[in-house]
Amino acid sequence: MASSEVTRGWIQSIVNASLSEGVFPAALKEAVVRPLLKKPGLDPADLSNYRPVSNLRFVAKIVENAVARQFTQHLEESSYLDPLQSGFRPGYSTETALVALVDDLWRARDRGCSSILVLLDLSAAFDTVDHGIMLRRLEGLGLGNTVLRWFSSFLSGRTQSVLAGGQRSSPRPLTCGVPQGSVLSP
Repeated sequence: MASSEVTRGWIQSIVNASLSEGVFPAALKEAVVRPLLKKPGLDPADLSNYRPVSNLRFVAKIVENAVARQFTQHLEESSYLDPLQSGFRPGYSTETALVALVDDLWRARDRGCSSILVLLDLSAAFDTVDHGIMLRRLEGLGLGNTVLRWFSSFLSGRTQSVLAGGQRSSPRPLTCGVPQGSVLSP
């Protein structure tokens, strides 16, 4: 048996066990964060000029991909997504959102209505997601107990360490937010 077949079988066992038991493997929950300069020429002494890039284990991404495919299919088939939802959907973009917005504005104008547009950019919004609220929202989407247990397991017990200048910090717990660099995160 070729080593690629053995590896494929091993990974498939991990994915199947994770999904059937509703548990995300603890060994896959640590991220190594590397600070990268946002643009060349920025002052490297200014910490705000860096963005954190999280590196996760490749097996974690394979498990997450399996969940992402099934979860997206559930959302599409259950009509939980607004037809105009453009973010984080294949075939949609900021352009499709902008076209829908401009269309709404023109329709309002044609009816003689005034429009006000308020735009918000919530800094580090995905870093502050409350896990309990997120799990309750997922429950409201009609997910079964095993799936909810899997998402709870996926979010809990996560750690990250920082690798900079050849030095790695000790792991620190992540108690809120969604894992950066994850297939299931924005």
